[in-house]
Amino acid sequence: MITSWFTWEKLCHVMNARLKGEVFETCYSHVKSELVIQNNNPRKDSIRIHLDQSLPFLFLQPIQPPGQKVPIFSDFKPAEFVEAEIAGTDRDIRMNFTEDQAIILRIRPPKNNVYFISPSSMDTFKKSTDQTIYFDATPVSFQSLSDDPRLNERWKKRFHDLFPDLSWPDLQQEISRANGQVLGGRFILLPLLREEFNPHRFYDNYRDYITGRLKELHFKPEKNRIITALSSRAEKVSYRIRQLSKTEEQADLIERYRIYGDILMTMLSTLQPGQEEAEIPIELRPRDYPETIPLKPDLSPQANAQRYYNRARKLERARQESRDTESVLKKEYDELKAKITELEAIETLHDLRKWLKKNKDLIGRLNRMENPQKSDITRLPYREFFYQSWRIWVGKSARDNDDMTFHLSHKNDLWLHTRNSTGSHVIIRREGKAHIPGHLIEYAASLAARFSEEKHASLVPVVCTERKHVVKRKGFPPGKAHYSLEKTILIKPAEIE
Repeated sequence: MITSWFTWEKLCHVMNARLKGEVFETCYSHVKSELVIQNNNPRKDSIRIHLDQSLPFLFLQPIQPPGQKVPIFSDFKPAEFVEAEIAGTDRDIRMNFTEDQAIILRIRPPKNNVYFISPSSMDTFKKSTDQTIYFDATPVSFQSLSDDPRLNERWKKRFHDLFPDLSWPDLQQEISRANGQVLGGRFILLPLLREEFNPHRFYDNYRDYITGRLKELHFKPEKNRIITALSSRAEKVSYRIRQLSKTEEQADLIERYRIYGDILMTMLSTLQPGQEEAEIPIELRPRDYPETIPLKPDLSPQANAQRYYNRARKLERARQESRDTESVLKKEYDELKAKITELEAIETLHDLRKWLKKNKDLIGRLNRMENPQKSDITRLPYREFFYQSWRIWVGKSARDNDDMTFHLSHKNDLWLHTRNSTGSHVIIRREGKAHIPGHLIEYAASLAARFSEEKHASLVPVVCTERKHVVKRKGFPPGKAHYSLEKTILIKPAEIE
């Protein structure tokens, strides 16, 4: 519920309580998808707006202007903050300043944007073909939860399940006095007993949740990526150990070659040049040995004997080298398994960073072993999008498509790809949810179309099926897969700034 209308309404109360009368001097960006409205006093709260569709948020915090930044809204004049207000039914916040200036924050995933309006100009933070902006702050009242457009269907059902006997107007009163709390890993606007709304307490709860969520969004993929890399190396080491252990089976062959050499040296006086085999006298023949010894007819009897001695010594050296290598590999394997166990026990990004710092030599060595061209083992093979609390992965390259689809996704996730062209694999992470809504599938399909060679087409056919129906056949090049039980969607490619 972190992006609900009611959350943004409360943020308006926070801004009015903390910013009224403060002077803001400039707007700029120094982080992708992030806009800063800078307070002229860097020790006081500036406005930080982050528009990434995975988790849009608004923070109030002191910000020291960075050395490198991109000016935004060049016509913005230094002005006092007057008031923040929210549209009646949309997640649009208007921040009014003196000098007849206004900044409108619009949360409409995936097209979140910020607009600047003054008497002489209008500008947008992200490029947009929409050069008109309509804002109506007139309060709207709804008597029925089902008729209220400020909540999506998922949250309407959640509220109905939690409060089946409470009318929607009464429930709104409960929401209005809530300071927010985390329930089931989500930020919920339900009040605690005897709680009254306090903008400062609400903002602290909101900021703590967003900060924790941002860490989580980076923590889990990074942790899983490192574990996957370590596990992959451990499996390769284990396979090599199994291969080397086979050299122990050559002990009998080494002994046989030496005995052949000894027998031939004993029989030198009875052997003739050009023989292809030598019959072993019964008194010299070891139990279970063949009756004859193969010879090379172009070699002398002494050379044939020496040939068997040489073969025995060569195999013995290889056997000893294998033992030494196997000992080193077993030590590496035990270390890798211990590190994987350590990683699995880590629960916070802070602890993960400490672990990476402590094990930087191991990570660097693993980078060089697995892929000398890569400098960062924690690189993700996908772009991640968030849509109404759902996670969507889009592969970055052909090899990344394979890694994402066949190593990182779950068999029950939904897989999408353009039917007639090359492009990114797209995964909708089900994460235990039984039903994937149709509008979510359409949005993911539009991403598959956007990240394909048909991204400029008006309509693109996209197939979708569960990941368990997608297989990689032997000989297929990177990125190519065979799918079945698919459905086809005809969709317009998504517009992504």
